[in-house]
Amino acid sequence: MEEPQFGDGKGYIIDGSIFDYRPVDARPALGGALARFEKLAQLPDDQIDLAEAALMIASFEYAGLNEVYYYNRLDEIADEARPLFASETNPMRNIEKLNLFLNQNLGFHGNETDYNDRRNSFLNDVLERRTGIPITLSLVYIELGKRLGLHFEGIGLPGHFIIRYRDLETQPLGSGEWLNSGLENLERQEEAVHSSGGSNNEILLDPFNGGAILSEEDCIDLVRERYGRILPLQPLFTRPVTNRQFLVRMLNNIKASCIGEEDYIRALQMQECLVILNPNSAEEHRDRGVLYFRSGEIGPAIVDFRYYLRKAGDASDAGLIRKQLGLAMDQLVQRN
Repeated sequence: MEEPQFGDGKGYIIDGSIFDYRPVDARPALGGALARFEKLAQLPDDQIDLAEAALMIASFEYAGLNEVYYYNRLDEIADEARPLFASETNPMRNIEKLNLFLNQNLGFHGNETDYNDRRNSFLNDVLERRTGIPITLSLVYIELGKRLGLHFEGIGLPGHFIIRYRDLETQPLGSGEWLNSGLENLERQEEAVHSSGGSNNEILLDPFNGGAILSEEDCIDLVRERYGRILPLQPLFTRPVTNRQFLVRMLNNIKASCIGEEDYIRALQMQECLVILNPNSAEEHRDRGVLYFRSGEIGPAIVDFRYYLRKAGDASDAGLIRKQLGLAMDQLVQRN
């Protein structure tokens, strides 16, 4: 049977009815930056290099980006800072020195005047312009910390990203576990830290605000500023994110900026990366379907809408997606 061509020329074959389409290859070969990102995403979480991944994401925005140059720039900044830490072992003093070096000497700061500027989310821009949003400035701290022997881990508060210095490295929660873990699991992990016999010195920092040291009350205030009401600071909020979770949050920030600018093609590229990171997520397929539809790629949109309805047919938005699927099918018929 001949494969009809729809939309951008991708092939789809009829399976069961005229409105039941599926890709010819369930896992089509990806090209360029997406293929590189998929290869990186297949690594064990602790082997994912966040700086490398962030620059790979930036390459979608900047074709031909010299990623090696900016990766090496992190090394150069660390080399410049290293003499400050040569004889200091006190964590608080080291953090103060790093704050002074980054924020006063080099001028890194949070972009409060144009928070939604897409450039705030790309590591190359952050290193050039020395301004960013919480997650990208946190990434700078984390990467410099690696190079200087200071262990920082990302903390994804609701609506605001911060970091934590930790004397003793603990295992972040696995993929999906951070959403589902109960207090029992969290307490068990804390007991493991204490029973190990090591120091458990922890310091919370806000890179967006000059690396300010935070108390738990400060964290509650940050969340309240974002949501306009007090949310109890649950232990889950201050657990370290995995590398994949870090990238998911970064990609969602960029996608939101692209959608706000009605740049659906670029938003779709970010969503493709999100599907690569969470290939079995019904929600990620749904969101990709919406962006396919807005970008005029009707055949792939139908595939993703149908995937979502098979996986989450009872979801609260299933009716809306069925309507969207109907519109996509109508457009497909009109094209042919």
